[in-house]
Amino acid sequence: MNVKFKIPVWVHEGPRDIEYHMYKLRGAVSELKKKLADGKLLEALTEIDDTLDYLYRYDAVKMTQDDSQINQIMSGFEFPDLELVFTTAEEPEDDEVLDELLDEAIDEFENLHAICREQWREIEDGTTCNYVPHKPYFLNDGFVFIRTPDNMMHVYHFLKPNKYFATDWKGFKMNLMYTEKWTDENYFKRIDELISKKDDKIIIKTTVRTNTILENSVIGVISQIIYSMIRRDYTF
Repeated sequence: MNVKFKIPVWVHEGPRDIEYHMYKLRGAVSELKKKLADGKLLEALTEIDDTLDYLYRYDAVKMTQDDSQINQIMSGFEFPDLELVFTTAEEPEDDEVLDELLDEAIDEFENLHAICREQWREIEDGTTCNYVPHKPYFLNDGFVFIRTPDNMMHVYHFLKPNKYFATDWKGFKMNLMYTEKWTDENYFKRIDELISKKDDKIIIKTTVRTNTILENSVIGVISQIIYSMIRRDYTF
């Protein structure tokens, strides 16, 4: 089955003019910087990763000097083993425009990726996760109690992960159940309710010290930390 990967809008939309596409490229970079400044880390990171994936693949094919393969990647198709399949060829100008922009585009998006890594590391360094009251013997569904710097408690639920449906943290889904003010009374009450059911659910307390924005930002870092923690401890 052919896999189609995302072609950046600034590559294929509009007139085939280098100055126009340079303007669109720089506009896309500025918009991504704004998203990062606004705390939309996951949204920006997804677009940056997709774009770098496209640019690296194009650059690798370009180095083979195989025009037919360049036309194929401009159409966005590939085999899972990275070989490209024949599709309707683009106009030759497509190659000339992207050839001119390629080095600057890779530099700009690599710089954006470095900003993402810095933000991610800052969140990760300020986050702790611990089993409550202890690690259950068996892997199971679970709950995550997240305390943010604004003293709010966000309670998430996750289904029992396994190697067939969650091959990395991006496939590990945590769903928000409710949010309320963090107090020791609220927290211990919720914990006692879960423990009293005696169903051996995994319970994890997470404290975030660097950022209050969960959705589209910190929650991705937390998902990665918890997924790695569970996979390490339960070897699934």
